Formats: sequence, structure tokens, C-alpha cells
Amino acid sequence: MKPMFSAGHATCCTILSVFGVIFLGTMSFLFSLPAESLTHTVNDPEDPAGVAQACLTATFFYAFMIFFCGCQSWLNKREARAEIQLQ
Repeated sequence: MKPMFSAGHATCCTILSVFGVIFLGTMSFLFSLPAESLTHTVNDPEDPAGVAQACLTATFFYAFMIFFCGCQSWLNKREARAEIQLQ
């Protein structure tokens, strides 16, 4: 199987996805318990639990992207090793 993305793109996507999981997971946690600084402001969300659920859904998407891009990185490494062995 050939990789769809280059090694650099897959690595960049993996790193960004890790930060996305951390950030969105934290936001989901803070919105699930009504954090004072997030829910009692002028522009507060009407449904903090709904916002927490949306952040959690996005966290799962980013976790999937870590898996997918990690597989792409692995395929790139495997292809590079196969190229070296052929030479």
C-alpha cells in the first residue's frame, strides 16, 4: 500500500492533531463543569453541556487523525526502507 501523504505532511498533521486533542479535551472538560471563566461572561454559551459535547466530538475526530497520520508516517518509513533494500 502506498502512502497518500508525504512524510513531512503526515508528521505535521500528527503533531497538530496531538495539540488539538489536548486543547479540545481541556475545553470539553472545562465546559462540562461550568467553569466560571467560560460560562459566566457577557458572551457565554446558552448550553455549556452542548458546547462540551461538540468539543468532545472534535477531540475524537482529532484522535482519529492522529491514528490516520501515524499510519501514513509508518507507510512512508516502510516505503523508504523497501527502497533502500532494492538498491
